Formats: sequence, structure tokens, C-alpha cells
Amino acid sequence: MDRKIAKAAQRHFVTGVGLITSSGSVGQNVMAAEWTMQVSFEPLMIAVFIHPTATTLKNIKETKEFGVNISTDDQASLVNIAGGYSRKDLDKLNVKGSFRFYKSRYIKPPMIAGCVVNVECKLVMTKKVGDHTMVVGKAVSIRYNKARKPLVYHTGRYFKLGSMLESFRKTVKVNEKTFEFFSKETAGKFILKCVGAQIRSHQGLLVSKYTRNKISHEIIPLTIPQKGKDYRKTILDHLKKLGLDVNLKKKPILKRLLLQNKKKVQRINFVLYEGNLNSSSSVNTKQWVLKLDPLLKALS
Repeated sequence: MDRKIAKAAQRHFVTGVGLITSSGSVGQNVMAAEWTMQVSFEPLMIAVFIHPTATTLKNIKETKEFGVNISTDDQASLVNIAGGYSRKDLDKLNVKGSFRFYKSRYIKPPMIAGCVVNVECKLVMTKKVGDHTMVVGKAVSIRYNKARKPLVYHTGRYFKLGSMLESFRKTVKVNEKTFEFFSKETAGKFILKCVGAQIRSHQGLLVSKYTRNKISHEIIPLTIPQKGKDYRKTILDHLKKLGLDVNLKKKPILKRLLLQNKKKVQRINFVLYEGNLNSSSSVNTKQWVLKLDPLLKALS
């Protein structure tokens, strides 16, 4: 690999910046860590990548604890102090007019006020990874400020978050019956995932009648796939159960929809396969629909 190209390319990654607080035999300290990230939901764990010569790493190994403070877009000056000096040269936390703190609940290092997220961590493990040491901590206390926005680091400079992108989901307004039919299938999931078949003829679009949770609804042949199961095989098996002998194309179509009924919304991802019926299929002509409701239009 061309190291010159790699060095230039590395600057084009986008990260936030963590302000890592610690205490130990060299005193309290703060450092800026570009490589700070969550690595587990349960238990909640945070990983920070630190150079082996850093005072912070020495503190953490001694005390088995540290603070993670995710900097905001108005804390670039604090990041410069934390990242621009060593604790061996300067007591960074005591620079006049810079850091504000609040008292930690479960660890000795102070937490930095005004951040997006503050996490008190107990050390779980350290591991040498390349030229840095990965430090993984388990969160024992966490808080956040939703009014704050994170600092963005890119090409050696600081940025603010830009405007939010428009949703890539198509909003489909549906009646209450249709909405309830799908929303009751979610089982608490934020996004419902379905796999279905688009089968057309001169008679229209093929639909099947389903009854779920005492609600009947006509929709294209579809089912909710099990996690880890091949989607195309899942819908082929489902079609067979319906008595449908179908040739399905191999390339899937992804439809990301937002079903809306009054103030209620439900996100659904539909993975669809186009197909056509073989003559052996037992299809009643009433299963073909020419006049499509909003949802069928979105799925056709």
C-alpha cells in the first residue's frame, strides 16, 4: 500500500471528538480522542484508542476508571487544549477560562460540563491494536444534553452538523384498518420488515387475503421473514403454501415506506421480488386487482 496516499486518505474519515478525563499518580488529566465510540448496547461499553505513551493511558491502567465526554460544536477551543498539550508539560484542566466541571457519581476523575454526552466508565480491558491501545470501559453512569450538537472532525478541521437530510422514505397515507393490520405485526419493533411478491398480469396485480389479529386485509402476497433466513426462499415457501407456482426474478426491490394514519406512523421496509404465475397455480380471478389503493400503488 502506498503510505503517502494512505496518510492523505486517513484525513477524510469523519469522527466526533471525545474529551477523556482521568486521574492517577501524574494528577488529573484530559486528552482529546478522535477515536471514541460505543461498542456495545448491553452492557453499554465505550472504546477509546489511546497512544501507548499518553499520560491518560497510564492513569487509566492505575485507577481502572475514566470519563468520556463527547465535545460539542462550541467546544473546539477545549479540544485544542486537550489535544495540543501533554499533562507532562501542562495542567490542562486548570487553564484559566477553559474547562468547567461537575462532580462524578462513581469515579474520581471530573466530568466536563456542557458536553453532548458524559459517560463515567470502569475499565473492562486494554488491548494493543496497531500503534494504539484500545481501552474499553463499561458505563456506570451516563447523561446527555439533547439541546447540544456534537463537534465534527474532518480533514484536520472542525465542523458543525449541517441540515438534516430529507427522509428517504415514501409516506403513504392509509386508512385505520390498513394501519392497524401492519402496526400490530411490529411486536414493538421500530421498523417492520416484510418480504413480498409483485405478480402482475393483464388482469392487474395479484393480492391475497390475510387475517391477522382479527383484522382482514387484501395485500400482495407477503410474509414477515425470520431473522437470518434467505428472503427469496422465504417468499417462495410462502407462495407455495398459498397454492401459487411462481417464477421469481432474483434481483430484489427495496421499498422503504412510512405508513401514516392521522398522527400515527409506522416504518416498514418491503423487500419485493417480481414474478409471474405458472399455469399450475390455483388463482381465483377475484384475486387480481386493477384499482389500487395507496399502499398497493406504492408496492406495485
